[in-house]
Amino acid sequence: MLDFDRYFVEFEAETARLARLAHDTDVQRPIPTCPGWTLEQLVGHVGRGHRWAAEIIRRRLLEPVPIQEVVVPVDPDERSEWLMAGAWMLGDAVRVAGPEQPVWTWQKDRSAGFWLRRMLHDEVVHRFDAELALGIEGDLAADLAADGVSDMLDTAATLSRPDIGVSSAFASLAGAGESLQFVAIDADLGSGREWSVTRSPAGVTWRHGPHRAHVTVRGPALQLVLLLNRRLTVGTADVEIIGDQELFAHWLSNSRF
Repeated sequence: MLDFDRYFVEFEAETARLARLAHDTDVQRPIPTCPGWTLEQLVGHVGRGHRWAAEIIRRRLLEPVPIQEVVVPVDPDERSEWLMAGAWMLGDAVRVAGPEQPVWTWQKDRSAGFWLRRMLHDEVVHRFDAELALGIEGDLAADLAADGVSDMLDTAATLSRPDIGVSSAFASLAGAGESLQFVAIDADLGSGREWSVTRSPAGVTWRHGPHRAHVTVRGPALQLVLLLNRRLTVGTADVEIIGDQELFAHWLSNSRF
């Protein structure tokens, strides 16, 4: 994980980037990486998530609440302000409560800080959704992209468990000892650039560090996080896949969030 001050800064910056895109673009533009969505629906999804998480933290809730419907403003200025306002609600809620405040989450990390990190990485992916729809080649700091890989693997570890009590698209990732390794090749990452993943009957587990694996996927951290979130394909991502390609194809087909 990164320092929480960094999460606050990056969260506001990512929201501002998406707000600019939503301000300057026809919001009825389709988003190919989110089939059936327009930019307006993408913005609504992000802004609704900010407000929902903020309510959970602000009220110190230990159980989830329904996600409320929202109306995305038509006026471009108001739309950008609305999106930023949701981010400020969430950021302020975490600051007031403190990142360690116990609240409901759907992962084993039951803290207010979970929501800041999770919503940041959700928004990073959706910012790329908007940029890919516009033909823009976006960027992201390597350490933030690497943290996004860890966040995605945390999601897989939780939602692949057969004991979670809900139906999950990740359930088929439970396995019989199959192993995968993801390696970020960015020179400035230092430690924490390797993720070793094991599929067991109890679900997915992962740790940092090297490991002999059935399949290894190597590339820049940004390419890895976009590939794992299916915003790039095996054919379009700048990665090298070594070993059992079918095993990795199965992972991608069964990790839709």
